[in-house]
Amino acid sequence: MQPHKERSHVLWGIFVFLLGGVCMAIPIFFIKHIASDTSLLWASNYIFITGTETLKGVGGSGEETVRVADTSLMKNRPQVYETRILSQPSFSVPESGVALFADLREMMIRLYRDGKLETEFPIVSKGKPGSLWETPTGSYRIKTKEENHYSTMGNVWMPYSMQFFGNFFIHGWPRYADGSPVPQGFSGGCIRLSEEDARKLFSLVDKGTPLFVTNGAGPALILASADTREEERLGYRGIDTFSPPPAISGYAALVGDLENSFLFFEKNSEEIHSIASLSKLMTALISVEAVNQFEKVEVTNADVAAYGEAGGLGVGDRMEAGELLWPLLLSSSNDAAYVIARQLGTEQFVRLMNEKSESLGLVRTFYAEPSGLDPENKSTALDTFKLVRHLWDNKRSLLEMTAMRSHKTWRNIHPFASKNSFEGGKTGFIPEAKKTIVSVFSVPFGEFAERHIAIVVLGSDNLQSDVERLRLWVKQNFSYGLESSLESQQVEYTAEDLQDSSRSLSMLFTGDIMMNRGVEQVIHKYGNDDWMFPFLYTRDVLANADITFANLEGPVSDKGTNVGSAYSFRMDPQVASTLALAGFDIVSLANNHMGDWSRDAFEDTMRRLQHAGVAYAGGGWNEKESLEPTVFDVRGKRIGFLAFSDVGPLWMQSKEALSGIAAVPAGNAGKTYVEKSVLQAAKKVDILIVSFHFGEEYEQAPNARQKDLARLAIDSGARVVIGHHPHVVEGIEEYRGGVIAYSLGNFVFDQGFSAETREGLMLKIEFDGDNLAAVIPIPVRMNEYYQPEVE
Repeated sequence: MQPHKERSHVLWGIFVFLLGGVCMAIPIFFIKHIASDTSLLWASNYIFITGTETLKGVGGSGEETVRVADTSLMKNRPQVYETRILSQPSFSVPESGVALFADLREMMIRLYRDGKLETEFPIVSKGKPGSLWETPTGSYRIKTKEENHYSTMGNVWMPYSMQFFGNFFIHGWPRYADGSPVPQGFSGGCIRLSEEDARKLFSLVDKGTPLFVTNGAGPALILASADTREEERLGYRGIDTFSPPPAISGYAALVGDLENSFLFFEKNSEEIHSIASLSKLMTALISVEAVNQFEKVEVTNADVAAYGEAGGLGVGDRMEAGELLWPLLLSSSNDAAYVIARQLGTEQFVRLMNEKSESLGLVRTFYAEPSGLDPENKSTALDTFKLVRHLWDNKRSLLEMTAMRSHKTWRNIHPFASKNSFEGGKTGFIPEAKKTIVSVFSVPFGEFAERHIAIVVLGSDNLQSDVERLRLWVKQNFSYGLESSLESQQVEYTAEDLQDSSRSLSMLFTGDIMMNRGVEQVIHKYGNDDWMFPFLYTRDVLANADITFANLEGPVSDKGTNVGSAYSFRMDPQVASTLALAGFDIVSLANNHMGDWSRDAFEDTMRRLQHAGVAYAGGGWNEKESLEPTVFDVRGKRIGFLAFSDVGPLWMQSKEALSGIAAVPAGNAGKTYVEKSVLQAAKKVDILIVSFHFGEEYEQAPNARQKDLARLAIDSGARVVIGHHPHVVEGIEEYRGGVIAYSLGNFVFDQGFSAETREGLMLKIEFDGDNLAAVIPIPVRMNEYYQPEVE
């Protein structure tokens, strides 16, 4: 069966390294350690790994600045792929003057004078680690001194207070107004000393004294040293399998390991660019560090005057300040950003954003306002990675919030929120910035090692593709635990070798389509009887793939008799040609509604789809046909589709000489049925796609049966498994080199009764040859006319 879009074959090669007339790929790294800066700040030094030069790093010694390779500037000449390891923030004692160093792991604060340790004091209490009130780390200066400061947040007196940031102080043990001491326990984020030690320290420091606060998190310092443990050494997966990095649309990008700060990929990583709503990560950080999270706040007219309605906040809404973090981070509410900032005064709040940025060593970052609407909110991919690394180490609870798919009425608009491996992030868009994103993923390296990587892309035209290609490229090309000499790891390539997504084989999958009942009524009432009305906002996306697939939830016919129930579906015969016009190449017939109007309607559906030029899977005129893969020849590959229904109806199961669908028997017999069919089909194609109609309606997580069948299909030879039936989105899982989307939810369906049933997912999957190159979720949401719109 031939596909219904124009196809082309693309033959291209990678890894060309000419050496004595022989083509070879020989990976090599040389490692040079760069000394840290000699002032009290977050050091920007790093380890550089390169192939041909002796390199020097940035610091206070006058050494020249070295930049990493920028693939966007490469010509058609051999290039050496370069990586580096960022150091964690470091403390260098100044040669003159006084400086403080607070180590929250050792629970000790030290005072240095003229480069030497003069005295130290034990820390009695700090903010609870891992909580929103964890003591903020970074480089600061003592801003104010008061012999007795009254905290309106804690309603306590704090003796010998030395403010270093926002509402954070070093002070003696606090007391209530009646003079009684506060009970032992974690602080609200301040550094507490005994009253006597606080008095002594108070007398030794002046306003402006540098203070460095660390929690001891610094695996990169260990990895950067000569004592790196062999089992944590990072290297290529193998000299014969390393691929050049992908070509991406983003102006700037960076991919790094949050635990050891190894940077896998950089493109224009230190170039300043507008960041849009990525600004809200800093807004959230300042909120938890400087705003009373329990204080009741009220939304005003001035707050909702900000552009956009995300978050749905209204004038007069009252809630705790901490509750505003959810619309801020999940829905990207500009209104929430301004409500939060107003609690301190917007000008003061933005000042704190920039102070915090400076304390973290984000030297190329500037904030003009708290939401990201102003294009003057700017940063670099490198600075953004450093901010995310700080959150990971010190305020992980904020990142964990951004990994939630929803909270109360606020939905996560991050395009990768449905991925099981997604661990948090933020997106943004304004015209001046284009699309921006931070995504944190757990990525397996080898059989047991799992790392946490952050991907930053700024100025992108194709955000999801950029992120996914970078994520999979890292996953497929890097590994921990390799033991190879530094002289045996070098890869050279030309610009022509870069993996270009335009050369990839692409498939697009959507959720359930049912154009009867309410959808048909809307078409007649509001769509001028145009059956293309539901696809008005998605037809361009549907057409932009080599193969586009959906689940057809019911027959397309005017024949048959209703043998189903009150929920029987039968779509107008015009739907068949409409699907072709909308861009669909193939649909699944294996579902619980395909027999609603008897076999007559089912058989008429097959005829009409064939006449319209739309292929189908999971059904046929006999058992052999319903279990035979429907094959497309695309870009030199044979792509096969199978479809099964695990929710019946079993009376519609095809037989040797009886039309029907691939209905899966119950229990182990069903597993055998699926396994045998997939094993046979996988032998006939290069890439096999399997669709299942399975699971429980309206459940947002897959059950054990779904997992068993989906993983069985991958184990038997499928590369992609697509699920339907629950009518809500379920997670996306990567399993043994394959991809499982347990449920894509609704695409066109008259189920507007909940936010979950109005939401769906398109999933774009790209292959470079036989290799999985990208798994791109595209969230959609049905409007009141049941038209899916890309979010």
